[in-house]
Amino acid sequence: MIRYIITRLVTAFLLLLGLITLSFGLVSLLPGDPAVALLGEYATPGDIARIHAQLGLDLPFWERYLQYMTRTLSGDLGHSFFTSRSVSTEILIRLPNTLIYLIPGLGLALLIGMGGGTLAAYRFGRVTDKSFAFGISILMAMPEFVLALLLLFIFYQQLHMAPAPLGMLSSTQITPPSVTGSIPIDAVLAGQWGIIGSVLSRAFLPIVTIGLFFAAPFAKTVRSGLLQVLQSPQIEFARACGLRPIQVFRYALSDIRGSIMTYLVFLFAASLSGAAIIESVFSWPGVGGWALDGVLKSDVPVIQGFVLIMGVASLFGYVLLDTLITLLDPRTRRSGITKPKLRRVQAKTAISS
Repeated sequence: MIRYIITRLVTAFLLLLGLITLSFGLVSLLPGDPAVALLGEYATPGDIARIHAQLGLDLPFWERYLQYMTRTLSGDLGHSFFTSRSVSTEILIRLPNTLIYLIPGLGLALLIGMGGGTLAAYRFGRVTDKSFAFGISILMAMPEFVLALLLLFIFYQQLHMAPAPLGMLSSTQITPPSVTGSIPIDAVLAGQWGIIGSVLSRAFLPIVTIGLFFAAPFAKTVRSGLLQVLQSPQIEFARACGLRPIQVFRYALSDIRGSIMTYLVFLFAASLSGAAIIESVFSWPGVGGWALDGVLKSDVPVIQGFVLIMGVASLFGYVLLDTLITLLDPRTRRSGITKPKLRRVQAKTAISS
């Protein structure tokens, strides 16, 4: 097991180097000149050359790549071309703002998806299953921003149950004293629980949007996985042994836990990369909206930093997932047993029997 974890960590480091190279290459090849975006379309060639020299854009491609690789591995993601603020600092400030609605939203998606998928599989072919399939088809056909706008129309415009989509605070509230730069964390440190309540109430619609949007594919995955397991020979044997339906279902759920965990990590990575849509609709000061603004301005360090951080988060999630699945299911470790070891294991088994 230790060898397996070390192998996964080494592989993750090599993938990290590839991710750094990919983020640098893709962003460097994007159309648009950051100097022109910074100075405006009427900038003179001399001004553009001066900005290129200040930002290091006049250096050869390979030299910029080596500088970027060295700086990134040391934890420095550079500075924004427009604000001159550290990209690492901006991410640390804005990432908690994103996670405050993202994690509860994924929890809601897990709750709805597991419950709906399990119920549909249990009532396969009946009215419940058909109604579930109809609702899933509608949700999966609806883009994320359309779902967010629809929820805004219902809960804010018609029912007046949600606050205006103007960020974390209303226009009458005062920002807490800045310690970390993140409003929720600073409010907790200052003991301003009224601001925490305002932030949570304004995070309600983003949470529901994330929950409903990702619950549909997750529920479909759970339903299809359960149906396949429930029709397997081992489940038929369990039924023939007289086990209660709840016990059979528990065994079936334990059989698909690996696929459930895999899809949940996939949804986390997808929700992180798609946070810009939610944050644009609700004017939420998170890392997604910040990255989208960097794309529109051709702010290269911001784009590279966002791509890299999202990639590292996804990579860490998949490494953690592989380790957990290996711990929960020892069958996945059989591929790492060499033939001599396998012969020794078989010999010991024969002797003990």
